[in-house]
Amino acid sequence: MEAIRLRPELLVSLEDDARQEGRSLSDIVNDAVTHYLREQQRAKLDREISAYESMHPDLWRKFPKEWVAIHERRVADHDPDRRLLYLRIREAYGRIPILIRQVEEFPTAEIWLRTPSTGHEQLLEVSADANLGSEASR
Repeated sequence: MEAIRLRPELLVSLEDDARQEGRSLSDIVNDAVTHYLREQQRAKLDREISAYESMHPDLWRKFPKEWVAIHERRVADHDPDRRLLYLRIREAYGRIPILIRQVEEFPTAEIWLRTPSTGHEQLLEVSADANLGSEASR
């Protein structure tokens, strides 16, 4: 494995922060890398969600009610059974974040909420991967 080399000015800043926070340098670097990886995964899923939404009319025509896996802005696989699709995707791609979503008639869901502050109903348009029955696999 290749050694990670930090620029000297970064190392000094990180050592100062570690001292001030009473944490180890390794903890701070691991937290930073974890945050970076999460951001990269979220950005990839955002791109896949955008692709799903643009492809939705075609997906609805070809795969109504089926589950689709979107990877690199294209359909990587599809299946009526979410579990079987998930297992194939994990086998083929490992732990790369890939959007898995059921193709419904509309690409987003509408939710009406009564707000506590006003008592009025408010319409929220929510992407289906927001834990409303579809999943974004990670």
